[in-house]
Amino acid sequence: MNPLISTALAGLLSLGLASQSSALMFNRNHVQNAGHWTSMELSLGEERYFRASNMSDYPDTDFSVTFIPDDCRPQLELRVDMGKIAARDETVSADQGAMRVDRSPRHDSEVTLTRERGDSGAYAGFQTAEIYRLLHEMHVGDALRLKIGDEEPWYLAFQLAGAGSALDRAAAMCHEAKQQAPEDDQDREPEDFF
Repeated sequence: MNPLISTALAGLLSLGLASQSSALMFNRNHVQNAGHWTSMELSLGEERYFRASNMSDYPDTDFSVTFIPDDCRPQLELRVDMGKIAARDETVSADQGAMRVDRSPRHDSEVTLTRERGDSGAYAGFQTAEIYRLLHEMHVGDALRLKIGDEEPWYLAFQLAGAGSALDRAAAMCHEAKQQAPEDDQDREPEDFF
């Protein structure tokens, strides 16, 4: 097994997850709490992201849904604080993952594990085909459960109290920022649109 996967799995199993994926480098603005969830804007210079996160269910644990103004398509991510700053970037695909809200059908997903140079976090990014259905279930459900790996799977559960309002707020802030973006398009090169 790849050392990054082994290390990340060990960190997750011990619940050494840290809050705010990449937020250690970004400014947090317009923070609003709702139940177990928080919505916010993350900014660094001209870069802006909008996020809904559950940061309260485990010590130092963060499961996030991030919206980026280019298309405002949601991205799902979990962050593990490894306790040691990474010396280099590393990306590996892990085993299959799955997400389930309450007893709704499971959402199979591809999971990508990454480390970023200068960051103590290991990130697990989830890609699933029916992301909007999953978000709807998160609005009305009680708990989101995650599974990563097949041979030696590990599991986490996140309460969804407040998820609906945090997700709606983060998505709305993203769409508002996206509507303001066309004014900036005049200064962009044609290749920036592809």
